[in-house]
Amino acid sequence: MPIKKLFFLCLLSLGILTGCGPKLPDGMPKLYPVTITVTQDGTPLEDANIILSGVGDWVSTGSTDSQGIAKLYTQGRYLGVPEGTLKVTVTKVGTEGEPPPPNPFDAESARVFQEYQQSGKVYRQFHVIPANYRHETTTPLTVEVKQGVKNVTVNVEGTVNEDIRRSGPGM
Repeated sequence: MPIKKLFFLCLLSLGILTGCGPKLPDGMPKLYPVTITVTQDGTPLEDANIILSGVGDWVSTGSTDSQGIAKLYTQGRYLGVPEGTLKVTVTKVGTEGEPPPPNPFDAESARVFQEYQQSGKVYRQFHVIPANYRHETTTPLTVEVKQGVKNVTVNVEGTVNEDIRRSGPGM
């Protein structure tokens, strides 16, 4: 038997014996491989963080790509989402300006930090998603996950520009 075939058969046997992907923890429900498409006022929402919750203590998360699509992982590790009606929370942070350097830890970093503070540069981080979508208790968004569902879609209505962090002269 050629070596390539033997190598392939060994890999296939190893995959069958060990299973594919990480072993699910005891008590974890069956997971369905689902993606979510998120839009904001009908436009794909890029770089948003998504959380699906509502089935026991299991939480599924993902981050959207340029088309507003996110793969979802339960407990941050297991591909897929438990079956059920799930609440959807959406967060996204916008930024403006140049971020400050990290807090100083030696003489050189203290000099760089002081130089930045004296430069007059302004940096801000802000929410772009309205507050009600950012919290499990207030979000109006829900999705139904069950066998056969491959993609779910939600739309966030409205945009905000609420400061999270601001630094610069006089701040």
